[in-house]
Amino acid sequence: MKDLNWNKIADQSNLTEGPTWTSEGLLYSECSESITWIYNPKDESNSIWRENTGGSNGMLLDRNGKLYACEGEGRRLVSYQSGKDTEVIATEFEGRKFNEPNDLAIFPDGKNIWFSDPNYGGRPLSIDHESVYLASKEGSSWKVKRATFDTDRPNGVLLSKDSGKLYVANSPHNFDNPDIRRELRSYEIKDDLSLGSYEVMHDFGPHRGVDGMTLDSEGNIVATAGFNTSGPGPMIYHFDPEGRVIQTFEAPEDSPTNCTFGGDKKDILYVTFATGAVYMLEGTGLTG
Repeated sequence: MKDLNWNKIADQSNLTEGPTWTSEGLLYSECSESITWIYNPKDESNSIWRENTGGSNGMLLDRNGKLYACEGEGRRLVSYQSGKDTEVIATEFEGRKFNEPNDLAIFPDGKNIWFSDPNYGGRPLSIDHESVYLASKEGSSWKVKRATFDTDRPNGVLLSKDSGKLYVANSPHNFDNPDIRRELRSYEIKDDLSLGSYEVMHDFGPHRGVDGMTLDSEGNIVATAGFNTSGPGPMIYHFDPEGRVIQTFEAPEDSPTNCTFGGDKKDILYVTFATGAVYMLEGTGLTG
Protein backbone atom coordinates (compact mmCIF):
# COMPACT_ATOMS: atom_id res chain seq x y z
CA MET A 1 0.00 0.00 0.00
CA LYS A 2 1.36 3.40 -0.96
CA ASP A 3 2.17 5.88 1.79
CA LEU A 4 -0.61 8.35 1.05
CA ASN A 5 -0.71 11.80 2.57
CA TRP A 6 -4.05 13.62 2.49
CA ASN A 7 -3.74 17.26 3.54
CA LYS A 8 -6.74 19.59 3.75
CA ILE A 9 -5.83 22.96 2.22
CA ALA A 10 -9.26 24.65 2.26
CA ASP A 11 -12.62 24.25 3.97
CA GLN A 12 -15.24 26.46 2.35
CA SER A 13 -18.90 26.69 3.30
CA ASN A 14 -20.31 25.01 0.19
CA LEU A 15 -19.46 22.54 -2.55
CA THR A 16 -16.13 23.11 -4.28
CA GLU A 17 -15.38 22.12 -7.86
CA GLY A 18 -13.33 22.82 -10.98
CA PRO A 19 -9.76 22.55 -9.61
CA THR A 20 -7.31 23.98 -12.14
CA TRP A 21 -3.56 24.26 -11.65
CA THR A 22 -1.94 27.50 -12.86
CA SER A 23 1.44 29.19 -12.50
CA GLU A 24 -0.08 31.21 -9.63
CA GLY A 25 -1.48 28.26 -7.72
CA LEU A 26 -4.69 26.23 -7.62
CA LEU A 27 -7.93 27.80 -8.83
CA TYR A 28 -11.18 26.21 -7.67
CA SER A 29 -14.88 27.10 -7.67
CA GLU A 30 -17.22 27.52 -4.73
CA CYS A 31 -20.23 27.08 -6.95
CA SER A 32 -23.23 28.27 -4.95
CA GLU A 33 -21.34 31.35 -3.75
CA SER A 34 -20.24 32.26 -7.32
CA ILE A 35 -16.65 32.58 -6.15
CA THR A 36 -13.41 31.36 -7.70
CA TRP A 37 -10.72 30.89 -5.08
CA ILE A 38 -6.97 30.58 -5.48
CA TYR A 39 -4.78 28.53 -3.19
CA ASN A 40 -1.17 29.72 -2.98
CA PRO A 41 1.08 26.76 -2.07
CA LYS A 42 3.94 29.07 -1.09
CA ASP A 43 2.16 30.58 1.91
CA GLU A 44 -0.73 28.05 2.06
CA SER A 45 -3.31 30.83 1.77
CA ASN A 46 -6.73 30.89 0.12
CA SER A 47 -7.96 34.15 -1.34
CA ILE A 48 -10.78 35.22 -3.62
CA TRP A 49 -9.58 35.30 -7.23
CA ARG A 50 -12.88 36.21 -8.87
CA GLU A 51 -16.45 36.95 -7.75
CA ASN A 52 -19.85 36.92 -9.49
CA THR A 53 -18.94 33.88 -11.56
CA GLY A 54 -22.50 32.75 -12.30
CA GLY A 55 -22.07 29.59 -10.28
CA SER A 56 -18.89 28.61 -12.10
CA ASN A 57 -18.27 24.87 -11.88
CA GLY A 58 -15.79 23.13 -14.22
CA MET A 59 -12.77 25.15 -15.38
CA LEU A 60 -9.96 24.25 -17.78
CA LEU A 61 -6.92 25.85 -19.38
CA ASP A 62 -6.25 25.32 -23.07
CA ARG A 63 -2.73 24.71 -24.37
CA ASN A 64 -2.13 28.45 -24.63
CA GLY A 65 -3.10 29.11 -21.03
CA LYS A 66 -6.56 30.53 -21.76
CA LEU A 67 -9.05 29.73 -18.98
CA TYR A 68 -12.53 28.46 -19.84
CA ALA A 69 -15.39 27.86 -17.41
CA CYS A 70 -18.89 26.42 -17.26
CA GLU A 71 -21.17 28.81 -15.38
CA GLY A 72 -24.01 26.63 -14.12
CA GLU A 73 -26.25 29.32 -12.66
CA GLY A 74 -25.37 31.69 -15.48
CA ARG A 75 -26.25 28.88 -17.93
CA ARG A 76 -23.35 29.57 -20.25
CA LEU A 77 -19.87 28.60 -21.39
CA VAL A 78 -17.33 31.41 -21.00
CA SER A 79 -13.66 32.32 -20.98
CA TYR A 80 -12.18 34.45 -18.22
CA GLN A 81 -9.95 37.13 -19.72
CA SER A 82 -7.27 39.28 -18.14
CA GLY A 83 -8.64 41.50 -15.40
CA LYS A 84 -12.31 40.82 -14.75
CA ASP A 85 -13.51 40.62 -18.36
CA THR A 86 -15.52 37.64 -19.54
CA GLU A 87 -15.85 36.32 -23.09
CA VAL A 88 -19.21 34.64 -23.59
CA ILE A 89 -18.89 31.63 -25.86
CA ALA A 90 -22.30 29.94 -25.72
CA THR A 91 -25.57 30.62 -23.91
CA GLU A 92 -28.24 28.64 -25.78
CA PHE A 93 -29.09 25.82 -28.14
CA GLU A 94 -31.78 26.21 -30.79
CA GLY A 95 -33.06 29.36 -29.09
CA ARG A 96 -33.28 27.90 -25.58
CA LYS A 97 -30.93 28.68 -22.71
CA PHE A 98 -28.78 25.83 -21.46
CA ASN A 99 -29.86 23.96 -18.35
CA GLU A 100 -26.71 24.05 -16.22
CA PRO A 101 -23.31 23.76 -18.00
CA ASN A 102 -21.09 21.67 -15.78
CA ASP A 103 -17.77 20.46 -17.22
CA LEU A 104 -15.69 20.80 -20.38
CA ALA A 105 -12.97 19.24 -22.52
CA ILE A 106 -10.93 21.22 -25.06
CA PHE A 107 -9.67 19.76 -28.35
CA PRO A 108 -5.95 20.43 -28.93
CA ASP A 109 -6.69 23.02 -31.64
CA GLY A 110 -8.35 25.24 -29.01
CA LYS A 111 -11.27 25.85 -31.36
CA ASN A 112 -13.53 23.00 -30.31
CA ILE A 113 -14.90 22.53 -26.80
CA TRP A 114 -17.19 19.77 -25.55
CA PHE A 115 -19.25 20.63 -22.48
CA SER A 116 -21.93 18.86 -20.48
CA ASP A 117 -25.31 20.42 -19.71
CA PRO A 118 -27.09 18.52 -16.92
CA ASN A 119 -29.70 19.90 -14.54
CA TYR A 120 -28.49 19.20 -11.03
CA GLY A 121 -30.06 22.45 -9.79
CA GLY A 122 -33.56 20.98 -9.92
CA ARG A 123 -35.17 23.84 -11.84
CA PRO A 124 -37.52 23.10 -14.76
CA LEU A 125 -35.65 22.02 -17.86
CA SER A 126 -35.02 24.77 -20.36
CA ILE A 127 -33.94 22.21 -22.95
CA ASP A 128 -35.88 18.95 -22.69
CA HIS A 129 -32.77 16.78 -22.78
CA GLU A 130 -29.54 16.73 -20.82
CA SER A 131 -26.72 16.40 -23.31
CA VAL A 132 -23.11 17.08 -24.19
CA TYR A 133 -22.52 19.84 -26.76
CA LEU A 134 -19.67 20.84 -29.03
CA ALA A 135 -18.87 24.56 -29.33
CA SER A 136 -16.75 25.26 -32.43
CA LYS A 137 -15.11 28.54 -33.32
CA GLU A 138 -15.83 29.66 -36.86
CA GLY A 139 -14.14 32.93 -37.67
CA SER A 140 -14.81 35.25 -34.75
CA SER A 141 -17.97 33.49 -33.54
CA TRP A 142 -18.83 30.19 -31.88
CA LYS A 143 -21.38 27.65 -33.17
CA VAL A 144 -22.96 24.98 -30.98
CA LYS A 145 -23.97 21.46 -32.00
CA ARG A 146 -25.53 18.70 -29.91
CA ALA A 147 -22.96 15.92 -29.42
CA THR A 148 -24.80 13.23 -27.41
CA PHE A 149 -28.32 11.93 -27.92
CA ASP A 150 -28.29 9.17 -25.31
CA THR A 151 -27.18 10.78 -22.02
CA ASP A 152 -29.48 11.09 -19.00
CA ARG A 153 -27.42 13.49 -16.92
CA PRO A 154 -23.86 13.99 -18.18
CA ASN A 155 -21.38 15.34 -15.68
CA GLY A 156 -17.60 15.15 -16.12
CA VAL A 157 -16.14 15.09 -19.62
CA LEU A 158 -12.53 14.36 -20.57
CA LEU A 159 -10.48 13.83 -23.74
CA SER A 160 -8.31 10.75 -24.09
CA LYS A 161 -4.58 11.30 -24.40
CA ASP A 162 -4.67 10.84 -28.20
CA SER A 163 -7.87 12.93 -28.50
CA GLY A 164 -9.57 9.99 -30.18
CA LYS A 165 -12.19 9.43 -27.47
CA LEU A 166 -14.38 11.54 -25.24
CA TYR A 167 -14.96 10.11 -21.79
CA VAL A 168 -18.34 11.06 -20.35
CA ALA A 169 -19.64 10.48 -16.83
CA ASN A 170 -23.34 9.72 -17.16
CA SER A 171 -24.40 10.33 -13.56
CA PRO A 172 -28.12 10.72 -12.76
CA HIS A 173 -29.04 11.29 -9.11
CA ASN A 174 -32.13 9.06 -9.00
CA PHE A 175 -30.62 6.82 -6.33
CA ASP A 176 -33.99 5.42 -5.25
CA ASN A 177 -34.52 3.89 -8.70
CA PRO A 178 -32.36 0.73 -9.09
CA ASP A 179 -33.04 0.63 -12.84
CA ILE A 180 -31.12 3.86 -13.46
CA ARG A 181 -27.43 3.19 -13.93
CA ARG A 182 -24.48 5.48 -13.44
CA GLU A 183 -21.85 4.80 -16.10
CA LEU A 184 -18.44 5.99 -17.17
CA ARG A 185 -18.64 5.96 -20.96
CA SER A 186 -16.19 6.22 -23.85
CA TYR A 187 -17.35 7.83 -27.12
CA GLU A 188 -15.35 7.56 -30.34
CA ILE A 189 -14.53 10.98 -31.83
CA LYS A 190 -14.97 10.89 -35.60
CA ASP A 191 -12.98 12.92 -38.13
CA ASP A 192 -15.72 15.58 -38.24
CA LEU A 193 -15.64 15.69 -34.38
CA SER A 194 -19.08 14.12 -34.08
CA LEU A 195 -19.34 11.29 -31.56
CA GLY A 196 -19.88 7.64 -32.42
CA SER A 197 -21.59 5.06 -30.27
CA TYR A 198 -20.37 4.61 -26.72
CA GLU A 199 -18.87 1.79 -24.71
CA VAL A 200 -19.55 1.41 -21.01
CA MET A 201 -16.17 1.53 -19.28
CA HIS A 202 -17.47 1.13 -15.73
CA ASP A 203 -20.98 0.61 -14.37
CA PHE A 204 -21.53 2.01 -10.87
CA GLY A 205 -25.02 0.51 -10.70
CA PRO A 206 -27.29 2.25 -8.16
CA HIS A 207 -24.40 4.04 -6.43
CA ARG A 208 -22.89 7.49 -7.00
CA GLY A 209 -20.85 7.44 -10.20
CA VAL A 210 -18.09 9.64 -11.55
CA ASP A 211 -18.34 13.37 -10.98
CA GLY A 212 -15.07 14.85 -12.29
CA MET A 213 -11.88 13.40 -13.76
CA THR A 214 -8.43 14.10 -15.15
CA LEU A 215 -5.68 12.22 -16.99
CA ASP A 216 -2.39 11.05 -15.56
CA SER A 217 0.79 11.31 -17.64
CA GLU A 218 0.25 7.79 -19.03
CA GLY A 219 -3.22 8.54 -20.34
CA ASN A 220 -5.05 6.74 -17.53
CA ILE A 221 -8.13 8.29 -15.95
CA VAL A 222 -8.19 9.57 -12.37
CA ALA A 223 -11.80 10.09 -11.30
CA THR A 224 -13.81 11.13 -8.25
CA ALA A 225 -16.87 9.05 -7.35
CA GLY A 226 -18.86 7.50 -4.55
CA PHE A 227 -20.36 8.65 -1.28
CA ASN A 228 -21.12 7.39 2.22
CA THR A 229 -24.77 6.63 1.44
CA SER A 230 -24.15 3.39 -0.47
CA GLY A 231 -21.58 1.34 -2.30
CA PRO A 232 -17.85 1.29 -1.46
CA GLY A 233 -17.89 4.90 -0.26
CA PRO A 234 -16.12 8.04 -1.47
CA MET A 235 -13.20 7.08 -3.69
CA ILE A 236 -10.60 8.25 -6.16
CA TYR A 237 -10.60 5.71 -9.00
CA HIS A 238 -7.64 5.06 -11.29
CA PHE A 239 -8.84 3.53 -14.59
CA ASP A 240 -6.86 2.47 -17.63
CA PRO A 241 -8.12 3.72 -21.04
CA GLU A 242 -10.32 0.63 -21.42
CA GLY A 243 -12.00 1.08 -18.06
CA ARG A 244 -10.12 -1.49 -15.98
CA VAL A 245 -9.72 -0.37 -12.37
CA ILE A 246 -5.99 -0.14 -11.70
CA GLN A 247 -6.34 1.01 -8.11
CA THR A 248 -8.48 3.11 -5.79
CA PHE A 249 -7.72 5.63 -3.05
CA GLU A 250 -10.21 6.03 -0.22
CA ALA A 251 -11.21 9.68 0.11
CA PRO A 252 -11.11 11.40 3.53
CA GLU A 253 -14.51 13.13 3.19
CA ASP A 254 -17.85 12.47 1.58
CA SER A 255 -18.63 12.98 -2.11
CA PRO A 256 -15.41 14.02 -3.89
CA THR A 257 -16.35 16.18 -6.87
CA ASN A 258 -13.28 16.73 -9.08
CA CYS A 259 -9.51 16.46 -9.26
CA THR A 260 -6.43 17.71 -11.08
CA PHE A 261 -2.67 17.36 -10.88
CA GLY A 262 -0.46 20.24 -9.80
CA GLY A 263 2.77 21.24 -8.14
CA ASP A 264 6.16 21.81 -9.70
CA LYS A 265 6.41 18.16 -10.74
CA LYS A 266 2.67 17.68 -11.36
CA ASP A 267 2.79 14.87 -8.80
CA ILE A 268 0.24 16.29 -6.34
CA LEU A 269 -3.42 15.41 -6.85
CA TYR A 270 -5.78 18.19 -5.78
CA VAL A 271 -9.31 17.06 -4.95
CA THR A 272 -12.48 19.10 -4.31
CA PHE A 273 -15.48 17.88 -2.30
CA ALA A 274 -19.21 18.47 -1.94
CA THR A 275 -18.51 19.22 1.73
CA GLY A 276 -16.63 22.40 0.71
CA ALA A 277 -13.22 20.92 1.44
CA VAL A 278 -10.19 20.90 -0.87
CA TYR A 279 -7.38 18.42 -0.28
CA MET A 280 -3.97 17.73 -1.72
CA LEU A 281 -2.97 14.09 -2.03
CA GLU A 282 0.69 13.11 -2.17
CA GLY A 283 2.29 9.70 -2.45
CA THR A 284 0.16 8.18 -5.21
CA GLY A 285 3.16 7.67 -7.50
CA LEU A 286 1.15 9.32 -10.30
CA THR A 287 1.90 12.47 -12.28
CA GLY A 288 -0.24 14.60 -14.54
